[in-house]
Amino acid sequence: MSFRPDRLRLALPEGRDLPMLVEQLRRCGFELPEMNNPGLFVANDPIGVGVDFEVFRLAPDDVGTYVQHGISQLGVMSTELLRESGAEVWRPYTFSYGSYPLVLAAPQGISLDSLDSRSVVRLATSLPGLTRDVFASRGMNVEVVPVEDSSTACMLGLADGFVERLVDVEMLVQQGFRVLEVLGYARLKLLINRAYYAARHAAIDEFITRLGANQPEPPAPIEIPFDLDD
Repeated sequence: MSFRPDRLRLALPEGRDLPMLVEQLRRCGFELPEMNNPGLFVANDPIGVGVDFEVFRLAPDDVGTYVQHGISQLGVMSTELLRESGAEVWRPYTFSYGSYPLVLAAPQGISLDSLDSRSVVRLATSLPGLTRDVFASRGMNVEVVPVEDSSTACMLGLADGFVERLVDVEMLVQQGFRVLEVLGYARLKLLINRAYYAARHAAIDEFITRLGANQPEPPAPIEIPFDLDD
């Protein structure tokens, strides 16, 4: 993908929040398809400032890297993935949706006290850097097991618990897990490459204004499935 100076690129994360992002962009003036397929979709001067946008999908973990290196001048990324990637970008806008609790979960019946009493606690996670940071000062001897499917790692005995963004409460409960602790919240952010902002600040500022004026109502908070017997 070669960059055209008369356009701005916007990278959207694949996954659960993509339909809401597309809908909000449409409200802002972008004529976009459902974006079920990969590729660049051109929105011709959607915000009326003489700048076209090239919109495309990326794996959620990759957005920050593309924005930091200027391959995409704008992007949308969840904060826990941004923290994990270490990408250096500006993030001036928070979306009203895409907020999820970051939780420590374990099989039902296991408590924080029972974990703390173990000589070593194995925690599976797709967020190893964040997990190490959270538990570094707690005095708990934690071994972080980096995996993509952390719940399966627990079910098969590779780990005692896991740290992940809680998205599907029903599936978590059906698999026999409960939340032991909420470690924080992940939020969906607009990322901006600082160098390109200096050159295209008028268009980017107008884009941020349009996003704010067309922000949907936030969804109901996720109900945390704590183990009531703990």
